[in-house]
Amino acid sequence: MWLDAVDGYRHLTPESLKAAMPRCPRPVAWARALDDAIEFWGVTDIAMLLAQVGHESADLTRLVESLHYSAERLMAVWPSRFETYARASQFAGYPEKLANEVYGGRLGNIEPGDGWRFRGRGPLQLTGRYNYTAFATAIDDDAPIKTPQLVAEPIYGALSACWYFVTRVTPRASIEVATREINGGLIGLADRRRRYEQASRALEA
Repeated sequence: MWLDAVDGYRHLTPESLKAAMPRCPRPVAWARALDDAIEFWGVTDIAMLLAQVGHESADLTRLVESLHYSAERLMAVWPSRFETYARASQFAGYPEKLANEVYGGRLGNIEPGDGWRFRGRGPLQLTGRYNYTAFATAIDDDAPIKTPQLVAEPIYGALSACWYFVTRVTPRASIEVATREINGGLIGLADRRRRYEQASRALEA
C-alpha cells in the first residue's frame, strides 16, 4: 500500500459511497481504496470526483471499455475511420481487432496489440500506453504497465481515477468546467450535476 494502514476512514465510508453510487457492487472495497487514494493525491473536491466517477463508470459497474459496436455505431463514432458500412462490418463484433485499429499508433501505443492491451480501464477510463505509463511513473510502480487489468480493480482503479482527476481538473472548478476537463465536452452534464448534488449530500450526512 502507498499509505500506512489506518483505522476507520478519513474522507469516504462505504455508507457514503453507497449513497452517492447506489449501484456500486463492492462498496467496502471501493470505499477503502478511494479513501486511501483521496488522501494520497490530496483530492479536495470529493463530491466532484464522485460525480465524475459515478457517471463515467455507471456507479463503478463499468470498468473496462467493451468496444462491442455495431457497424452503424462504428460509422457514427469514428466516421473518418469507418466511412463505409462494408469497412465497419469488418470490425463490428471484434473488440480486440477494433481496439488495435482505432488506438494503434496513437496515445503512446507503439507495440503490436497495444490498442487492446491499454484500452480504457478504471473509474475514469485510463486509455493508451502513454497514460498508463504516466500513471505508473506517478505512483512509482510499473504494475499498471505489466498487468493493465489491475486498473479495473479497486486499489489501482482508485489511484488512477484520483491521479487523473487531480492532474486534469482545475481546483474548485464548476461542474461544466470539470466535465469538459474529464470528458472533453459536456456529455451527460445533467446526470453529472445530479450526481454532484447527491454526492454532496452523502458526504455531509
